[in-house]
Formats: sequence, C-alpha cells, structure tokens
Amino acid sequence: MGILREDQRAKYVFAIVIAALVSVAYFWWQSWQALAVATDCVYVLASGFCSLLAFLVVRRWGFRGKLGAVHFGLLVGIFFWFLGDLSWTVYETVLRIPIPYPSFADVFYLGAYIPIAVGLVLFLRTFWSGIDRKAFIGGLSLGLFFFLLTCIVLIGPLVMSSEDLLTKFFDVAYPVADSILIVLSIFVLVNFKGGKIAVAWVWICLGLFLAGLYDIMFGLGTLQGWYYSGHPIELVQFYGYICLGLGFYEQRGVLST
Repeated sequence: MGILREDQRAKYVFAIVIAALVSVAYFWWQSWQALAVATDCVYVLASGFCSLLAFLVVRRWGFRGKLGAVHFGLLVGIFFWFLGDLSWTVYETVLRIPIPYPSFADVFYLGAYIPIAVGLVLFLRTFWSGIDRKAFIGGLSLGLFFFLLTCIVLIGPLVMSSEDLLTKFFDVAYPVADSILIVLSIFVLVNFKGGKIAVAWVWICLGLFLAGLYDIMFGLGTLQGWYYSGHPIELVQFYGYICLGLGFYEQRGVLST
C-alpha cells in the first residue's frame, strides 16, 4: 500500500514538474528564432507518449469486456493526433511552411474526433443504466451551453469570413467537432463517479476537454490573426496531453490489479 501511494505521488510530481518546465520554456523561448521548431517537437513528443500509453492500455485490456472497444477508439484518436502533430512539424521544419493550415495534418487532426467520440459514446452506453437523472440533465445542460456559446462566439464569424471554401470548411468543422467532444467529456465527468477506473476517466475527460478548448482558441486566433506557432495558448493542448497521459497510466494501474 505504501509503495502504491509512493508511486502515485511520484507520478503526479513528475507531471507537475514537466508541466512547469515546459510552461517556463514556452515563455522563455518567445524571442528565440527556432521557437516553432522547438514547440513542434514538444507536441510530437507529448502526443507520441500519450499514444504509447494508450497502446499499452489496449494491449493489456485487449477487446475483453465492455471497455475494450472504448479504449481502442481512444487509442486510434490519440494516434491520429500524433500523426497530425508529426505532419505539422514536417511542414514547418522540413518544408518551411509556417502555420500550415489547412494542410494534410488537418486530415489527421479532424479524423481523430470520430474514434474518440465513438469511444466516449460506447463508454456512456456501457454505464447508461446507472446514470442519475439529475446528473444527466446537469451534464446535458452544461454541454449545450458550451456548444451554443461556441456557435455565437466563433462559428458565426467563421461562416461570414472571406476565407476560401476549404479553409472555411475546416474553420467550421473544428469548433463543431470540438464542441461535441467537450459536451461528451463534460457528460462523462458529471455522470461517472466511483469505481476503480473513475480517477482515470476524470483525467482522460479533462485532457479531452482541454484539447477541444485549445482547438477553439486556435480557430479564434487564426481568424483574428494573432496566433503563431509557439504561442503560449498551445500550453492548453500540452496540459491536455499530460492529463491524458495520467489517465492512461491510471488505467494501466487499475488493469494490473
């Protein structure tokens, strides 16, 4: 028991230290000429590590039980994010294309939402009979409020912008997909309490929430022209990767007991 608590403490301390170091580095590097290259590498490492942890969960869990397909959906989605981060890095560092948006990387980024959303829906379906009615209404209300807020603040201006059709498609598709992801994440957080895997799913849903929030901020930044590669708002996505990593690590610990 003492060893388990020590392991838990070490894990969280490690995550806090990494988050703090990367945060300091982001602000320290702002005047650095290789800012985009450095921050792109941070993203690739973070999403790659999350993909590895998600793979280890699927490898241990397999397709056994009701959660096998859920974990596989999350793995595919996180791996697509990794491929998107890797493609974005190739565009910026090898092809010398700053802020490659839209690009082939967006195919991976946008494609990731489908398996992740399917995984969350399957997860909710698994525990549907035990969901409290008040929690259901509360989660649905919070999610719909966020979705309407996103429509008013971001989707409307994006539709009315003068960008080309392809860019406008991605501009609108991202906030819609992000809103759905955030709604599902909030719904799981509000309705799923207790049990051995509850802590892991709190971290996973928090990570997905931050990822969706960052994409909405990214869309707003590109629309208004203040976003650049290496902007500090990217830390929101990085914190999301840390939360996802903690969640998958917790899942492995639960499955091994």
